[in-house]
Amino acid sequence: MTGAGRGTGWGHVVTVLELTGRPRTRDGISSRWTRVDELRMHARVTTAAPDGAPDVVLLHGLGVSSRYMLPLARELAPHFRASVPDLPGFGHSDHPPAALDVPGLADALLAWIDAAELTAPALVADSVGCQVAVAAMRRSPEAFGRAVLISPTVDRRGRNPVAEVSRLLRTGLHESPALAIVLGRDYLACGARRALATAWHALAHPIEDDLPEIEVPVLVVRGGADAVVPQRWAEEVAETLPDGRLAVLPGQSHSLSHSAAGPLAAAIGPFLGGPPPGPDVPTTRQAADSIAPFDSATVVLRAAATALHGHDLPALGAVPRPLAPLHERVLPLIDALPAPVREQVHRFGRGTKAVPPAELHAVSAEAVARWMVAQYPRRSYPVAIVGSTSGAMAHLAAALGAPFLPQTFLLPVARPDVGRDDPRGGMTAGIGPAELLLDANPEVALHHTHDPDQDRLSQARMTYFRLKRRRLGAAFTGFLTETLPPGATLLVADCRLRWPVTRLGDQHVFQFGASRGTSSAEFRSKSECRGWDVPPADEEAPEAEWGFDAALGDDLAALAAARGWRLRRVAFDEPAALSPLIADLYRWWYLRRGRPAQRLLVESFVRLDPHLALATGSVPYWSQFPVERSADALERYLDHTEPFDEILMTLFPPGTEEAVVAPAKRWRDLMGRARRRGAFLGIDPDAFSRDTSGVGRFHRELSALPRVDPPAPLTLSELGVFLSERSSSDEPPIHWE
Repeated sequence: MTGAGRGTGWGHVVTVLELTGRPRTRDGISSRWTRVDELRMHARVTTAAPDGAPDVVLLHGLGVSSRYMLPLARELAPHFRASVPDLPGFGHSDHPPAALDVPGLADALLAWIDAAELTAPALVADSVGCQVAVAAMRRSPEAFGRAVLISPTVDRRGRNPVAEVSRLLRTGLHESPALAIVLGRDYLACGARRALATAWHALAHPIEDDLPEIEVPVLVVRGGADAVVPQRWAEEVAETLPDGRLAVLPGQSHSLSHSAAGPLAAAIGPFLGGPPPGPDVPTTRQAADSIAPFDSATVVLRAAATALHGHDLPALGAVPRPLAPLHERVLPLIDALPAPVREQVHRFGRGTKAVPPAELHAVSAEAVARWMVAQYPRRSYPVAIVGSTSGAMAHLAAALGAPFLPQTFLLPVARPDVGRDDPRGGMTAGIGPAELLLDANPEVALHHTHDPDQDRLSQARMTYFRLKRRRLGAAFTGFLTETLPPGATLLVADCRLRWPVTRLGDQHVFQFGASRGTSSAEFRSKSECRGWDVPPADEEAPEAEWGFDAALGDDLAALAAARGWRLRRVAFDEPAALSPLIADLYRWWYLRRGRPAQRLLVESFVRLDPHLALATGSVPYWSQFPVERSADALERYLDHTEPFDEILMTLFPPGTEEAVVAPAKRWRDLMGRARRRGAFLGIDPDAFSRDTSGVGRFHRELSALPRVDPPAPLTLSELGVFLSERSSSDEPPIHWE
């Protein structure tokens, strides 16, 4: 570099601004000057971080200075030591005689890093600063540990002055008016000639040429309303990086570091090694927008909760209760459409619930846990159930008057441009979004599932991220502590079903296929016939939807011991293994209360309603999915129990003819085992695989049955008596511990 110089004209303006804006040590920000070659470079450094806090370098963009990055520096200051240099020619640093090009600025940045004695700090760059950052990382791969590129320029499809000015004017409509003061001062300080020359250098420097050579993890961040950095370009930057991922802040514009520093810090902090933002930051996604309303865990939770409120579950609880009748009547109109149109409608409808991959940083598992506990009445309970989801468990909870808290929930994620029959491509496309999600939620494990068979309709628009809590967290802990008195029982629902997975990280596995009445071996055999490119499995893990992650057991045991609760566990090998036992329990309970127990209600997947089962005096038998294995299990149950006078049955439709289900005749034969009457509830038996409107008819027809007064709640001591008296052996076995 050559020496600095101050001339007349713009140089006089620079001098005045420097003197009137001389930085001072205040508000946890100090100024430091470092000599780099023949130039003196200025940097602002935060001083509030604790000893040992990670170093982060914040790099400004075109025409501005470290002053522009101060809002972000202050947001990061509690957890990081942030250094914010003024590049040569900008802010308080010396001005070289001529504006440096992008490689020259990159060299100056690297020289300053060495002179400041920073060892592999994280680098957070803004706008044109991203071009400088990428050039520096390519020149010196070991200089930085990781990087964040905020609003990276320049989009290769708009690399000309006219396009860039037009985009800047459009994005300026979304910027804060206060930003104009900072921009005006800094642009006057650097001078119009230097700003224009630097802009020209930036337009001439294609950042995409450097991106493939970057070796460190990089997070790309874009504002959702940024016209300078279109979504397409941000995705291209992230995809071109060998280890890149993308985060989007909806509704924000280009100047994120200054105008949206709080949301930006919440999004990038975990990636930089800071703590997760938690559920209370303003950018946290609403819990109801982070779960799938059609998923088993969501419906079972709602079913158990509405039963404790004394209510039924119209429309599976997916719409507000006043709208449920309208919802149930609209669905038949959809079923009447031609098959291709109908399937497109269902794909679109389910896709609207999906979270864009770049917004996963805003999903909070703790916020979802708060939503879960808020579904239940806040009162004292003799028992609470935590763990694996199953419809039978919802009925046990309703009988005991107990809340059920599922360990797992489904987060639907908008599907990337990957075919449903490309599981390997789906796995690869999910890695970056998964890292974004897990950085913000270290208390969960992610099971990314890809089932191109039973989930074929849904997976046209979304991919399935199932999250399992490994730690109880504040919401679950607070709810249990508040509602369980000393001496109460905490029951762990432990489904020990496991599935082959591909391990992608400590908290992240990929599961091909799912337990819908098909074993993992059968599913992989089918995949070979269809030519699916399936990633090889390297271990087994708890099945994504149903299996229990034992890591949560440590927190449950510790809390039970601390609060004086009895800790019990019911362990079973398959989701529906509890169904015969629960059916027998209800029959025993009804008879013990002097009630009739001659109607068997066979439910299917999410078509269940514990409150209406009790209100109609029906014995519930939950079937996992309408496949041959489920029909076989029901047949075994009917073989070993006293006959029922009446058997009513519903079947869950997969929504497509491609899914393999047991034929209607198989189910009719099982209903024929009733002594007096067998009937379907809410389905067209000749077309049930696509009869999605049947959920409304199921609710209406079940509601129309004669009502009885529900029996007094089942006590834990009565449950113990039932288990001791029960003579039949369960297959597969159930263990009460």
